[in-house]
Amino acid sequence: MQKKDSRKSDKKLVLISIITLFALAIFGLVFYKILSKSESVEREKMVLASEFKNTNGEQIKLSEKTTDDEFVEYFENLVKEKKDFVLYVALPFCSGESAKFKEYVLDFQRKNHLSFYYLTSDYARDTSVYETVKYFPAVIIYKDGKILNYLKYDSDEDVKYYKSYDGFAKWMRENVEF
Repeated sequence: MQKKDSRKSDKKLVLISIITLFALAIFGLVFYKILSKSESVEREKMVLASEFKNTNGEQIKLSEKTTDDEFVEYFENLVKEKKDFVLYVALPFCSGESAKFKEYVLDFQRKNHLSFYYLTSDYARDTSVYETVKYFPAVIIYKDGKILNYLKYDSDEDVKYYKSYDGFAKWMRENVEF
């Protein structure tokens, strides 16, 4: 009698183990599918307007387009009019890594015949840019007048994009269609 009860409990234990393993396998598969889909979702890109393409690759210095009194209004109108553009914000005096990064940005513009808006950080602090971006240099992508993405100078994840021309070019191609 004890052997029959022992066999029944062994069979139940095996059956429960099989069901548990099967459930864990299904859960693992579903979890894997969810993760793989989230990684394969293509990032939204901004399509650069034609006015910024096929240019000589020079930066459009916003601070020189207007007087100091009208500058903030000019920039905020770009945002209000829901424009798509790239803004490069540099430090007033670049040296070291910041100077190298500035050259990567300039080289990218020249090689791809693109123009970006340009500001120094002292001007950027007076605009809505500073509500989101606190550390410079930065390249900021605006789509429909809103910041779509930007290079974060204080981010360990973004440092690879600051360290080389190829890194910066890769980031631009991931975020901007030109």
